[in-house]
Amino acid sequence: MLEPFVRKNLPRLQHLYDRVPAPGRHLLASARGWVLTQIRYSPETFAILRELWSHESWSPDDISAYQLRMLQKIWEYAFRTVPFYSRYPRIEIRALDDLRRLPVLDREKVLENQPLLLSRAIPERRKICAATTGTTGTSLRVVYTEDLARHNWAFLLRQRAWADIAFRQWRITLQGSRIVPANRDSPPYWTYNFPERQVLLSIFHLSEKTAPDYLSFLRRRIGRVLEGFPSVLGMLADFVLACRSRIPMRVVFTSGEPLYPWLRTKIEDAFGTRVFDTYGMTEYCGLIQECEQGGMHLAPEYGFLEILDGCDCPVSPGEEGDLVWTGFLNAAMPLVRYRIGDRGRWQPGNTCACGRAFPLVVPTITRESDTLRCPDGRLFSARALNQLLKHSDALQSCQFVHDQPARVRIRAVARGAAATQEIEKIRRELCHLLGNSMNVVAEIAFAPLTRSGGKIPLIVNQVRQ
Repeated sequence: MLEPFVRKNLPRLQHLYDRVPAPGRHLLASARGWVLTQIRYSPETFAILRELWSHESWSPDDISAYQLRMLQKIWEYAFRTVPFYSRYPRIEIRALDDLRRLPVLDREKVLENQPLLLSRAIPERRKICAATTGTTGTSLRVVYTEDLARHNWAFLLRQRAWADIAFRQWRITLQGSRIVPANRDSPPYWTYNFPERQVLLSIFHLSEKTAPDYLSFLRRRIGRVLEGFPSVLGMLADFVLACRSRIPMRVVFTSGEPLYPWLRTKIEDAFGTRVFDTYGMTEYCGLIQECEQGGMHLAPEYGFLEILDGCDCPVSPGEEGDLVWTGFLNAAMPLVRYRIGDRGRWQPGNTCACGRAFPLVVPTITRESDTLRCPDGRLFSARALNQLLKHSDALQSCQFVHDQPARVRIRAVARGAAATQEIEKIRRELCHLLGNSMNVVAEIAFAPLTRSGGKIPLIVNQVRQ
């Protein structure tokens, strides 16, 4: 399959891709897009989607019964096929509360035991590897299957139906792919993926200097679907509002970062439409999606959610706690009672004007970070820079400290013997990304820089703007 090959050889392929002229980049992006469409728009995906639609009439009792069956199924599967869980006590799950007899699994434990968390039931040829950097810049490798990719896309299509968006409607995407060369200083800052009717817009070239090009591009595509990281869309919205104008879009979908109320207001004002937010994770063990009435609904078919206090006891409705997930869909790397590091609360009342009985959750989340502002005017969010860390295994944490106007200090806490080599690799990649506008240095530290509440920002801006 092409997708695992691309992920495995990404640095080398990125170097070759950057040397191709714009028409060639459109062709390469479209080739990969065609491969993805075979998964995302397959008959199997639409069969999953039809089943998901049938669940929208579920009652709370229907949801509880379904989740109990899925917990029984995933626990039996994990205990039987995953070496890590074979060391657990064998318990029977006869009620939802029985899950609490199993220990909570934190991110550090997953990092230490990644090979043991892979199921023996999935052949190597079917495994796809992805990576997430989480809240602290720590890279976690996640393995999943093509079947999970189909399920994941079906959930996305269900939410798009809530927003009255048709399949394969043209969309403009601002996410983490490096789709034009880092040193490019003139348009186009975008690449076309024709099979998926998608325009990939670079998040690495946005600045006051390039903003007119971005806004001109968007004005020629009024009424399209816009999607991306909230922080990047917020930067783009700032440029729109600075012109005392508005660029109307059909709808905006956000994911990958917290969508704070002030950020939502700014994005909706700039693009003249409402935002549909999604909370998900690369670990593929849970999903929360916003409906047309503004409710953030737990997807009960995706995973089971507990919200626990510091003693691992369930919190009351309205009380904030740790999000602890048990995923139902990832047969390659099932995670049972996984404390992901984010926080949230159950919404009291648990009813929504949309009529769906799916539980309502308010993710409060702890991921906070500054913005890196280069002397040449380019802006980088945490979501842009954490792309550099996704294949790092020897670092416990990594931060980017902007401590002088033209300097960034990479500050990493070592986990393994290869930490020095990995931080040097990150330094070289960041130099390539930032160009001559910034000096990049690196150091090994004993502990990360923290803020109130123990929060660990990925970017720390110590320079007054």
